[in-house]
Amino acid sequence: MKKNLSVALGGALSALALVAAWDGVTYLRHANPPSVASIHRPLTSFNVNPEWVLEGTPNFRATEISKSPDGRTTTGLWACDGPSTFGWQFGVDETVHLLEGLVEVKYQGREFTLKPGDTATFIAGTRSVWHVPQHARKAFSLHEPGRLVRAFRRLQKPD
Repeated sequence: MKKNLSVALGGALSALALVAAWDGVTYLRHANPPSVASIHRPLTSFNVNPEWVLEGTPNFRATEISKSPDGRTTTGLWACDGPSTFGWQFGVDETVHLLEGLVEVKYQGREFTLKPGDTATFIAGTRSVWHVPQHARKAFSLHEPGRLVRAFRRLQKPD
């Protein structure tokens, strides 16, 4: 019995070491090289589904700054000129940090205002309404939570 347990434990540890090694090699193959100079990444215009726009004519712009080697996390910058009110659907988890302007947010039955220096997190599969009175600029991090996390979230009871 003791020998079987030792063999099983040894096998499990070997499997974990192999997975960790594979993950490390994959990361090193796909990771961005260290910067040797600054890179300018201008914001480019993009459109959203016109049904999302509730009021005004928002001017959306964004740029991707980086993507994780596994492709699950993306960071970038986003800007919007208002005045405008629009709905936003989150396909992945998103954490935002407001750099400039002001955004009035309605999210999951609550209302709050983002001001420069404020951070908020929005969960994949949820919706919000944003009102940008004049201008807003944010840094964002998008993260694909994965099927298991999405399944656990569906099982959780809302607050």
